[in-house]
Amino acid sequence: MSIETLVEFSNRYGKNAAFVLAGGGNTSYKNEDYLYIKGSGTSLATITEAGFVKMERARLAKIWENQYSADTAAREAEVLRDLMASKAIGEEAKRPSVETLLHDLFPQTFILHVHPSSVNAVTCCAGAEAKVKELFPEAVWVDECEPGYILAANCREKLLAYTAETGKAANVVFLQNHGIFFAADSSAELDEIVASVMDKIAALLTVKPDFSACETDTETAAKIAPVLRMTYDKDGAAVVVFTCNREIMKYAASAEAFETLREPLSPDHIVYCKAEPLFIEDFSVAGIQAAFAELTARRGFQPKVVFARGIGMFTIGKTVKEAKTAAEVWQDAMTITTLAANFGGVRHMAPAMVDFIVNWEVESYRSKVKL
Repeated sequence: MSIETLVEFSNRYGKNAAFVLAGGGNTSYKNEDYLYIKGSGTSLATITEAGFVKMERARLAKIWENQYSADTAAREAEVLRDLMASKAIGEEAKRPSVETLLHDLFPQTFILHVHPSSVNAVTCCAGAEAKVKELFPEAVWVDECEPGYILAANCREKLLAYTAETGKAANVVFLQNHGIFFAADSSAELDEIVASVMDKIAALLTVKPDFSACETDTETAAKIAPVLRMTYDKDGAAVVVFTCNREIMKYAASAEAFETLREPLSPDHIVYCKAEPLFIEDFSVAGIQAAFAELTARRGFQPKVVFARGIGMFTIGKTVKEAKTAAEVWQDAMTITTLAANFGGVRHMAPAMVDFIVNWEVESYRSKVKL
C-alpha cells in the first residue's frame, strides 16, 4: 500500500496551487532496499506509479564514498552518472529527480518537497534563518547553495548534526531561497506536519498580494504583443500571453516599483521564466526591439517575462502552455515578494547561484521535459 499512498498524497498536494506550480516539487517513498522517487519532468498532480523511479539505496549510499572533481560542471556530470547507475533494473528509461540523494538521507518513509509561496516568503526574506529558528525551533535550516550534490551534502551534514544533538531525526527542513522538505512515516503524520507549518505562517501574513481584476489600456497591449512575438522569434512562432491585475500593475507602475522583481528569488523562477524580466517604457517597435536586444546581449538569453509600464505583464514561450506557465510562475515571484514584507522584506538569490542555475544542465532538462 505504500506506493499507493505515495501516489495519493503526491496527487493531492500536486493539484493544490498553494503547494505546487509548474513542475516544481517532488515526493518519495522508501523501504530498506529501495527508494521510489518522482521522475524528472513529471507532474505531481497527475503522476502514477509508473512516474516514480525505483532506486537502489545501497548504490545511493556508496555515492557518498566517492571523490568527485573540484570543477563544478565535471562534478555534477560525475554525480549524475553515478545517480543514473543507481537505478534498479527495468528503470533504465527513466530519469530520477535531481534531489534523489537528499530524499534518501531522511530515515522517514515518506518525503514531500514543495515550494509554497507562503513558505518562501520566509525562506526568501532578509534574516530568514533567524526567523525560521524563531518560528520553528525544531526545524533544520540550510543556507543557499548549489542545487544537486552540494545541496545534498550540506543537508546531510545538517541532518546528521541535528540527530547527534537531539537524538531524533528532523522532519522539517527549510532551504534558503528554495523551499521546504517534510518527512514522516505515514500520510496522516505528513499532513499533520505540513498543516502545522503552513498554519503558523498563514497566521502571520497581514500584507498580502491583490490579484483582483483592474482596468488597463488593452489597445496598447494588443499592439505590444505582436512586436514581442516577432522579436522573440522572427518567424512569429512564439506565443505571447498578456496578464493584468492589481498586483501586476503595482510593479508595472514605474521602473522603481519594478526594480525588486529584476532579480530572481528561487530556482523555479529561473527555470521557467529566465533569470531577469524586462521592463519597457517605450512601446514603439524600435523601442521594444532595442530593450529586448540589450537584455539579451547583456545576459545571454531572451527574456520570457516583459512588464510594460502602466499596461501589464507579457509572458513569452514557444507554446501556449509555456507562456501561461511563465505567467503563473512569475506571479508566484510577485506573491513571495509581497508576502516577504511580513518578515522584513525580500532577499534575492546570490548572483553566483543564479549563474549556476542558468547554466545547470539538469534543471534545463527538467524545464524542457515539463514544457
